Amino acid sequence: TVPTIDRSKLLAQQQARVDELRHAKYEGILGGNPAITVVHGEARFKDDQSLTVRLNEGGERVVMFDRCLVATGASPAVPPIPGLKESPYWTSTEALASDTIPERLAVIGSSVVALELAQAFARLGSKVTVLARNTLFFREDPAIGEAVTAAFRAEGIEVLEHTQASQVAHMDGEFVLTTTHGELRADKLLVATGRTPNTRSLALDAAGVTVNAQGAIVIDQGMRTSNPNIYAAGDCTDQPQFVYVAAAAGTRAAIN
Repeated sequence: TVPTIDRSKLLAQQQARVDELRHAKYEGILGGNPAITVVHGEARFKDDQSLTVRLNEGGERVVMFDRCLVATGASPAVPPIPGLKESPYWTSTEALASDTIPERLAVIGSSVVALELAQAFARLGSKVTVLARNTLFFREDPAIGEAVTAAFRAEGIEVLEHTQASQVAHMDGEFVLTTTHGELRADKLLVATGRTPNTRSLALDAAGVTVNAQGAIVIDQGMRTSNPNIYAAGDCTDQPQFVYVAAAAGTRAAIN
């Protein structure tokens, strides 16, 4: 018999592992340390020494600080392609949580996340097509981009370089993409064109914290922001968006 992949069991194992790591590395440590108080809510800066927290349970609370670390991460960025927002497209979040493997998967984007998921679904059995606005890794390392492109094509992944979608439609359970290289049809569409820092709701200007044009917090080598008492680490900053960079930056900020 031909072996088959049970995606639902794979997903259950995947989520169990994530829950286990979350508890071991974060929740367990926070809950077991009497010096740490966890407040559930949405925070924004009141000034350069205090936060106002809108509590999940209702009401507000003011938290004063001598030092503050901002580590709010980032969210998937969605390009302004006509028809995209009206369609049931995937971001990396939905792709990782899907309990099915699409027969045909189109991927808009050539970010690290886009390529990781493109290869993962191809190896799980999907026919994958990647739409890259330029070439793969043209900013980071063009030579590696060429090697990855060749490896993908050898695995049966179609890589369409210098290709952009100008229109997205979803009808009868199928995505139809109008691109610079003609029409493309797929059962699922993954959009992974980068991530936007989660800083918009923080009222950073009230604390004198500078962000760049993309909304990322500008930090120095010591993880300090433009306010010397406020530090930042991870994907909300102007540093590379990788988990190990975020972990190292968080440690550096805590030490400083």
